[in-house]
Amino acid sequence: MLEQDATGSHQGPVVSRRTVLSWAAALGGSMAFASACGSGDEGGGGAGGLTGSAAISGLQSIVTAAPFAIAAKEFYAEASVKLTNVHISGGTDTVRSIMGKSPVGSAATVSSIIAYQAGATKLRIIAGGFNAPSVVFVGKSGSDITRDKELSGKKIGIAGTGSPVEFFAKLAITKAGYTPGKEVEIVAVGDYASVWPSVKEGIVDLGALVPPQSAQATMSGEGEIVISSADLMPKWADTSICTTTDVIKEQPEALRGWLGAVDSALTMIREDLPQAAQIWAAHLDIPREVAEEALKSVPTEAWTLDLDMSYLKEPAAAAVELGLSKRADVGDLFDGSILESM
Repeated sequence: MLEQDATGSHQGPVVSRRTVLSWAAALGGSMAFASACGSGDEGGGGAGGLTGSAAISGLQSIVTAAPFAIAAKEFYAEASVKLTNVHISGGTDTVRSIMGKSPVGSAATVSSIIAYQAGATKLRIIAGGFNAPSVVFVGKSGSDITRDKELSGKKIGIAGTGSPVEFFAKLAITKAGYTPGKEVEIVAVGDYASVWPSVKEGIVDLGALVPPQSAQATMSGEGEIVISSADLMPKWADTSICTTTDVIKEQPEALRGWLGAVDSALTMIREDLPQAAQIWAAHLDIPREVAEEALKSVPTEAWTLDLDMSYLKEPAAAAVELGLSKRADVGDLFDGSILESM
C-alpha cells in the first residue's frame, strides 16, 4: 500500500494494520543500552484496564493533540476508557511521563527517537496519529525576512527544546547555509502561546508556530509564513503514540480499546471536519473558524494510526546530522503488535 503526500506523490510503504509486523522486523535489532526509566502502570485487561493519565504533548495548545481531545469528549466513555488526558508542554517531558506514571501518550516523534537512543529502551512507538510536519516559521507582515536566505543575524523563537520546533529551526538554518547559534540564533521563549507574542514584541524575528497559533497569526493579517517544515522534510511524523514494553505485555486489550477511541476521533477529522473543529474549538476555547482552518492546514491523510516507516528513519538520520543524536538506528523502538491486532 502506498500513501500519498499533499502533492499527490507517493511516499513509500506504509505500516498499516495488515503490514505492520513485517515492517517492524525491518527496523533491525535492539539497542544495547539499559533503560534508566520506570515502566507504565500495571492492571487488568479490557478497554478500561488502563488507569491514570494519558500524557498528551500540547493537549491545550497544538493541532497534533486534537484527536485526543475529541476522543475524550466523544469516544472514551463508549470504549470504557478510564484514562484522563493531561497536557504536557514539551516532547521530552511527555516521553518522561510515559516512561513514568502515564501508561500511554502522544509525544513528538523526534523526542521519542532521541530518548530511546539515550537509554529509554523500554519506550515503544505503537502507532502514528499525525503523519505530517506542522511547524511553520512566521514573521510579522511586511518584515524584511521573506525567505530562508535572509536569516543571517536573525533570531528564531521556539517553544522549549528537544522538540520538533527546535529540530526544524536547526534544519531550516542549516539548509539555508548558516550555522545554528552562529549566524542565526535560536531562542527558547517559553511555551507555544509565548512564541507569536515574542515575534510581535520584536524579541525574535521569526516564530516557530504550529496550528492553531499559526492560523491565528496569518488569519489576522499580522503574520506571514516565511518557511514551512513541509518543504524541509516531507516524510515526517510530528507526533506518535507511545507506551512501554511492560504496558504492551500486560495491557494489550486496554491499549486496543484506547487506540480504537482515538481512531474514531481521527476518522471524524477526516470525514466530518466541521464537527471535529467544533468539538476541538470548545476544548481550546478558540473560534470555530480558527479551529477549522487549523485542521484544514494539515493533509487529510496525516490523520491516521498507520505509520510510514521512513517517517521514523529519516528524522533519526537528520537528528544525527544536526547534532541532536549520535546514531540513526531506531532499533526496536517501533512495536506494531497492537496496531496489527486491531
